[in-house]
Amino acid sequence: METADKIENPRLTATNRVWTVGNFLSVSRILALPILIWLHQSNNYQPNLEMKLIIVYMVLSDFLDGFASRALNQVSEMGKWLDPVADKVCAGVLFTYVWYIGMMPAWLFAIILLRDVFILIGSLIIKKKRGKVAMSVMAGKIAVNILALYWLVLVFLPEMTDLILVLKYASVVMLALSSVVYMRRMINILNGASYD
Repeated sequence: METADKIENPRLTATNRVWTVGNFLSVSRILALPILIWLHQSNNYQPNLEMKLIIVYMVLSDFLDGFASRALNQVSEMGKWLDPVADKVCAGVLFTYVWYIGMMPAWLFAIILLRDVFILIGSLIIKKKRGKVAMSVMAGKIAVNILALYWLVLVFLPEMTDLILVLKYASVVMLALSSVVYMRRMINILNGASYD
């Protein structure tokens, strides 16, 4: 019961702890990137079981890092910026890779990069003005996961062109929506709203 209360309580106090389960999961997601790319290249740009297992781990760790932090009462200031940074590093590296090998259009790659730069700048402004980093929002998580699905279909099912098209434009919609959510939240925080 106590754990369930902690998970539902959005007002958990963040600590200065570095070594937490959530932070480990975020860092491990970044460390999995070069292995994933190496596996794809060394297998003649064809997916294999090892790649699938790494992807499953990366997706699960993205959901579990925040959950573990709240459930174990390990919410940390570092974790609040590390989780979205890990998401952005993963998205940035993976989408740079598929753009570089010609699997994704340059315009979508540019939108992804610009949004992430915008969110990073907003986070730095909030940190400077209010003294702490704001946690990522659900719209951002959804956008990242739709992008992840798009990447998965590009790499694992390139023959499914209709699905790729749907996921491409769903990604654009969620990127735009999450940008609006982040912008509104930043304005509210800068105007004095409380936040975690």
